Amino acid sequence: MFRLSKAPRVRLIPHKSVWLLAALLLLSACRAPWDEAKARKAQADARQIMASLQAPDMARYRELTLPPKQRAELELRWPEIRKKFALEQKQQASFNKLLVRFTEPQAEAHLQRDLNAKIKPLKSEIDSKWPLMQASLTLLLQGWISTNNQLSQAEKDHGKALVHAVIAQMPPEWLQDKDLRQRAFEQMVATARSVEVRDYQHVNQLDFVQFHRKLTIFTSGLKELGKVYGLDWNAGQEKLQVKVLEQSGNRAKVQFRYPLGQKWVEFTMDLIEHDGQWYDASALKLFEDKLSRR
Repeated sequence: MFRLSKAPRVRLIPHKSVWLLAALLLLSACRAPWDEAKARKAQADARQIMASLQAPDMARYRELTLPPKQRAELELRWPEIRKKFALEQKQQASFNKLLVRFTEPQAEAHLQRDLNAKIKPLKSEIDSKWPLMQASLTLLLQGWISTNNQLSQAEKDHGKALVHAVIAQMPPEWLQDKDLRQRAFEQMVATARSVEVRDYQHVNQLDFVQFHRKLTIFTSGLKELGKVYGLDWNAGQEKLQVKVLEQSGNRAKVQFRYPLGQKWVEFTMDLIEHDGQWYDASALKLFEDKLSRR
């Protein structure tokens, strides 16, 4: 007798999985192929963005992160936009109080005196709980950056990466060394005075050019403060690595990586192409989602 062999069992793909697979295949088919020339241009333009920070030239940075049409509208509507994003009265008062602390006569001595009084009782706690303090400070600063609605996503990612790199290599001596603190306070005070703003209302009355000129001065001061602690941001830019991770049509994603002291700062930026130039896609999104709404 002949024995009929059993037919192999065919496992059917669930209905939903079929549609999901089809959608994925369709998306991949619609995706523009890698364009080497565009990828190289995206990489070069991304380097220019970082070079504007290295200078620093914050007006140039704005030109390189936003397409001309949006940047022109930003400048035209600057007073309206500054008013729209103004701090609440309580926050403005805190800003003004802090500004006075860093610009008043003998500000360096006053800041040193007040910090000495706070640090002395905490010396043993600083020594024993320093890693916990570092973690708490990192979370605090990164949280503030994440909730800042005036920063693009790429700026937030860069800022959080900077905070992590700086605090991760921050020893207790940065707080406990009185001479080091004095040099840091001197640099902070010099920066605050060089910006030459009277109060928050004065800041909000600055036009587009004036604001970015003062922001450039402030950025330079922050870099000098980093040098007090052996963190030379510009020196790190000499070893800047820019890698194009993705490129399709007028979209690309680049990775920035550079050393700062003993740590590396690493973040990504989505780019979008307009008329042959690549810009920060998240800056454009911020403008369109929030800044351009009347």
